[in-house]
Amino acid sequence: MDTVVTEIIAQLKPLVGLKLSLARRAADMRIFHFGPLRALEDGKVGDYALHIQCPWRIEGPQGIVTGRWDLWEFAEDSGDIDWGAWDYARDENLQDRLVGLFLGNYDPETRSYINEGDGLIVEAVSGDRYGGATIVLSGGYRLVLFPTGTKSEDWRIFRPETDLPHFVIAGGRIEEDPT
Repeated sequence: MDTVVTEIIAQLKPLVGLKLSLARRAADMRIFHFGPLRALEDGKVGDYALHIQCPWRIEGPQGIVTGRWDLWEFAEDSGDIDWGAWDYARDENLQDRLVGLFLGNYDPETRSYINEGDGLIVEAVSGDRYGGATIVLSGGYRLVLFPTGTKSEDWRIFRPETDLPHFVIAGGRIEEDPT
């Protein structure tokens, strides 16, 4: 097996058995947390955080639930769109709406969508030689990451509020010295 694949699987393997517990966004970066949530002074975190800057999608039994490009779509298609005034970060976009429907609860204080149910447990993980990864969730769902560039950061996984190193994929490769 390819070294990149082996390392991606090793880094994602601790997620198996944990719940996808929270989703939020920082600009256009989608953030997912896994495991029990704990409160911090300025928000909530899970045992693991996954920051995604490359193309991604959540697949479900009925097709694509949402993905990266939904961020730049209006949540409502009124037919009367003022593209010059609309801002995905300020106004409601389709990705945020669909992530909210998927997880079910919104916490305005932390601007996070919280999974308060018992579902969306990580069942398996896999990787590919181009830095992509798949996280299989209960209920027939999958979170799929697929890097498409050669330089910039694609995704990272780490343990929030610890000094442990981050595992970073950039340009489809393992970044040797992540900062």
